[in-house]
Formats: sequence, C-alpha cells, structure tokens
Amino acid sequence: MRYTLHFLYVFLSLTSIAFINAQEHSIPSDWNDRIQQGNLLFYPRKPPNELMASIANGYVGTVVLNDTMYVSGVFNGYSSVTPSHRARIPATSAIGIVSNSSTEIGWALDLEEAVFYHRLNITDKSGHNCTLEQRWYAHRELTHLLVHELSVASPDGPCNFQLTNTSGALSTDITFYPNGTGQNYVSFYGTINEPEEPYETPTGIAIVATTIPSSMSVPETNLTTFYFVTAITTTLDTIDPLESALVLWTTYSAEGKELLPLHKAAWRKISEAGVSIRGDLNLAQAINSSLYYLISSVNAEWPYSLSPGGLASNGYNGHTFWDCETWMYPNILLIHPDIAKGLIDYRFNRLAGAHLKALSYDPPYAGSMFPWESAFTGEEVCPSGYGTCIYEIHISGDISFALRQYWYTTKDKDWLISDGYPIIVAVATFWESRVTPYTNSTTNGTQYAINNVIPPDEFAANVNNSVYTNYVAKISFEFAIEVSKEMGVDYPSSWSEIADGLVLPFNEELDIHLEYDGYDGTIIKQADVVLLGYPLMMNMSSKVRENDLNYYAPRTTPQGPAMTWAMYAIGYIELNIMDVAASYFFRGYSNIKPPFNVWTETPGGGTVNFITGVGGFLQSVFFGYGGIRLSDQNIKFLPNLPPNTDGVTLRRLNYLGNIYSVDFDNTTVTFSLDQVDVNAVSLEVEQTISGKTTSKPLELNKPISFKSSTAVYLQAK
Repeated sequence: MRYTLHFLYVFLSLTSIAFINAQEHSIPSDWNDRIQQGNLLFYPRKPPNELMASIANGYVGTVVLNDTMYVSGVFNGYSSVTPSHRARIPATSAIGIVSNSSTEIGWALDLEEAVFYHRLNITDKSGHNCTLEQRWYAHRELTHLLVHELSVASPDGPCNFQLTNTSGALSTDITFYPNGTGQNYVSFYGTINEPEEPYETPTGIAIVATTIPSSMSVPETNLTTFYFVTAITTTLDTIDPLESALVLWTTYSAEGKELLPLHKAAWRKISEAGVSIRGDLNLAQAINSSLYYLISSVNAEWPYSLSPGGLASNGYNGHTFWDCETWMYPNILLIHPDIAKGLIDYRFNRLAGAHLKALSYDPPYAGSMFPWESAFTGEEVCPSGYGTCIYEIHISGDISFALRQYWYTTKDKDWLISDGYPIIVAVATFWESRVTPYTNSTTNGTQYAINNVIPPDEFAANVNNSVYTNYVAKISFEFAIEVSKEMGVDYPSSWSEIADGLVLPFNEELDIHLEYDGYDGTIIKQADVVLLGYPLMMNMSSKVRENDLNYYAPRTTPQGPAMTWAMYAIGYIELNIMDVAASYFFRGYSNIKPPFNVWTETPGGGTVNFITGVGGFLQSVFFGYGGIRLSDQNIKFLPNLPPNTDGVTLRRLNYLGNIYSVDFDNTTVTFSLDQVDVNAVSLEVEQTISGKTTSKPLELNKPISFKSSTAVYLQAK
C-alpha cells in the first residue's frame, strides 16, 4: 500500500497537466505525436515564471522569457566574501508579443531537439487574423548563439502587432557599454566588476544582438520567418570578443534558415543515447526531460562543470559541489564520456586551487584538498561563515572516485598519465596528512581517524569519523595504489596501512554502520550511510545493507533534497525488495513540477531547476532498475523493470571504446553493439546459471540475449 500511495501522488502530479490539456485545449497534431513518444511537453497557456522551461547548450543558458542569461565560467564577486557568483547578463531574446486580441494554441518543450515553442492566433486592430510561432533555442553546434525565431502566417491580409523584450534592470555584475549599432543589430561590451581573486584579469563579455523592433507589420503571406540572433563571446574564448561576436552575428543572422536544422541535428545526435520506456508515458517524459536539463547545462568543448541549479540559474551561485561528481556525472559517463571527461578536466585545470586550499589550514595539509564550492579559479568560494567551507572534506574523495569510474569505463592510459594520476596522488597525499593515528586500546594496533568533519548529512557538524568520509578516503588510497602499480610508479607504503586502518564506525548490537562516532539516531538531512552500498559498493552482507536502509530511511527528513530517495530505491532494488524500492523510486522524482518538468530541490521549493535531483533520479533508472555496477574488470547488469512498464532500452552506453545498447523485459536481456571506435577493446557477455557459464562475443549487428533474472557481465574478451 505504501508504494501504491507514493505512485498515486506522483502519477496525479505528472498527469494533471495532461488532463487539463485534454479537457480544455486541443493539441496540435504534430505536437501530439511527439508527446506520445515522450519527446515533447505541452501546456495550453503560459506557465508561472518559476515553472518555465530553460534553454541552454553548456556555454550559455536562460529561462525562456526570463530577463537574465548566464555564460558558463563567467563569475563576478570576490572569493567567499561577495561571494563569487554567476554574472548576470540582461536577456536579449525574452521576446513577447502584444496584440489587440490573441488566442493561445500552446507552449511546448521539445526534449529531443531542444527547442521551446509558443503558438498563438492574433487579431490586430484592423481585424486581420494571423498565426504566430515563436521558437527559442541555445544552439548546440554554434554554442555562442542564442536564437529566437518568429514565423508569421497571414494569408488574409497584413498583420500588425508589437514586440517586447524583458531585459530587466542593468546588470550589477557587468558594466556594459554600447559599442555601436548597425542596420539591424546592437552591440555591447563590458567586464565583470569584481574578479574572484585580485590576481585575475576581469573577464570581458561581448554581445551582438538583432535589433528588436517595437512593432511589426507583416504583409499578406503564407509564411514569413524573422530571425533574432544573439552572439556572445568572452575573453575566456577569444582575444577580441567584440570582433568575434560581430563576425558570428553577421555570418549566421544572414543564414537564419540554416540554424534550426543544424541545431536539431546536433541535439538528435545527443538524444540517440538515453532511455526508452515502454508502457509508462509519464516516466518516459520524466526521464527525457531530466536528461534534457542535465545535458543542456554542460558541453564537452567548454569544461566549466555543473552546478546544482543548472546553467540557466544562479542557484547556489553557480558553484560546483560534490553534486557534480557524485550525483550527475555517473549518468553522463555512461552515455557521453566525452562530456564526462570535460567535467573531470575542470578539476584538473584547477588542481592548483585545491593545493592552495590544503595550504590554507594551520598547520597546512599536504597534497590537494578540493574546495567545497568551486567557481572560476578553483579556490574556495563557499560563502564566509559556513562550516561546510572548512569541514566538509569528503569532496576530495568524491572526485578521486569519479576519476576511478572514468578509468574503469575507458582504460585511457594517456589520460591516466597526463591528467588522472596527478589528481589521484594529490588526493591520497592530502588524506595522509589529514588522518590522525592512534592506538586501539582493544587490539593495541594502530588505527586512523579523520576528526572534525561535516559528513554528507550536513545536520551533523564537526563530528569524528564520518563513515562515508572515511570510506571514500579509503577508496582514494586504494585507487592511488592501483594506478601507481598500473604505471609502474612507487607509492608510500603508509597508504596501504592507512587504508586498512581507517575507522569505520559500526554498531554491533544494531548491526548497522554508524554515521559517525557517537551518532545517536537523530534526524539526518540526506543520503549518507546508504551511499556506502551504492555508489561506493562497500563489501557488506545483505543483512547489514538492509539494516542500514531500514534504520536511516525513517531518520531522514522528508524536507531534504530530492536525490536522497533515489539512493534508497537503488538499495532496496539490490536486495530485491521491490515494493519498498518502488515507493522510494516514485518519491525520487516527485519534485518534478509540470508542465515542463522543472525540478525543485525540496518538496517545498528550494533551488529551481535542481539538476542534482535529476542526477539521483537518473541513477535510480540506470543503476537501480538497470542494475548496472562498474568495476575494474567488467560491468555487471542485473535489470528489473520499473513499476508499470513493459520494457526498457538503455540506448548507446559506452564501455572501452564500444557503444552498445541493452534492452530488457521481465524475462530477457538483450545486448546490441551499435558502434566501435578505432581503439575499442573487443567485448563479450557472460552469464553463469547453476554453475554453467555461457560467454558470447558482442559483435556489430548481432544482438545476443540472456535471461534477465540472473546477473550478466560485459567484459573485455
């Protein structure tokens, strides 16, 4: 009954909009087909501003019709003091239509092609009728462009209407100066007002945008399209931003009709990888919209990482936390390893900032200690006065763990040597300087404590031996040893001793892992101990795993962040307790808000659009019901169908240079090899049932099937 009620709550929240549509509004036929495929979200009227969809391409992002846009990597504000935050840029494409009278046809977000639409019929003061379609998109191929297209059909005579642009107040982050106008454009240039650190050169930003007329008179026509193009460049990507922006605008505003097909093709290529759900349209839309918001916020060619509020907002000041590596990155690594590499490149490029963070303590620590909040320089930008700035140190282990996942997925030795190894060793060196050795009074042996920390449960402050922190540190040491051996490089013998001797608090009577020394069952903020089983994959008995889940679930505040419940779903799926797993699975995406599936951080609100929640939810699909577990030797699959579905396809996953898909239902799991890179490793799929092992090579155009009730392993031949 419990999971049924959770399902009913989510089902009603996600289908209420569809019910309104069916009752109050007819859906255009070309949109309806895409709705039924799970690729488009529709609403008959303009939604509240806080629930409006965003468009982004990993370089620039904005909420549709919002007065602000942001460029990834452009921050303003001094360090932790102001603090550093995303620099607000007044919008140039928040174009509204004003007419004598109008009738809405609808608003729609295409999740596969990343275009936002608005259609309406208007009647002007002369009584002429026309149909308008607005299209907004952040160009995926030409990432410096934001585009707004306006198509007008006026077959019965000329049509007159007004245009507005919501650009809001002047930016307090960037002082823009007009830099000339052309026949059809305006241009501006400015620099941020306050760099993150005094040694920085202030970032410069140039904007060239099509002039928006206050009124338009469109002659009698079957269809005419107007193109409003914004070109944005910065000193981060070019020596002369204004000249570069002007060239971009001049080139592509003249080729307006080519822009949308090129953008759609780029997004369709991206969307080839993902999840297909059979039997549950609401779940399909939830997954596709989650992937859209996640991938639109990042770009492989622009490694400035991810923030909990996505690129189109200043949520959490646009900073990068553990949210990226722990919650969002695992999904991206599966389907877009090139983008995942950009996320870890962001950390490599800021390794010096992590070293400065380690040195800032008294006495200083060795190695590299990654900041709890990172922005432009990689130095700590957590707002002053927050204890997390000083004590929430597990993030360094989280980053090392993310690198381990990348290594296991790609086995890219060149990357390991040039980029991976320096981070991995620097993190292990930090942990070595951070531990405190002591003599265990019972065994008389040496153990190691990590004291005075904040664990993932941020309700707990300045505790000793956070079990999550200590275990992720243990993994950091073990991985540093592993890659040192891989490279034939010596490593300190102390690393093995510390890894084996780190304290992992455990209550023998309750048979559970304690969150930290002295934990007494108080309410916790979010997933913490349950992360030991997944993603950290600590070796423990099924009974201890179940005890941890059962103990901490009722002690987790229901007002906590969205991603927590996905981890409980994954845990119970592991244990094959499917009714309880389903209840947490539904709860894990109950923060999706219709009509455009924008995520809120908590049930009551918080940061919007909260893509950390997106990350947790998608992991419950890929790693929960998909049953994926990555190790040094293979990828394990033990799939189960999500509730109320008939089948699932995990499309175009990546492993060792191979792109493959996995389809499963209640009886069968089928592997298909879709593409092989030049340096790909040949793969086989193996399953053991009743002591009999069956291995089959995975080859192009030759799908192979197995029983889905028993684990299947994908591995190098």
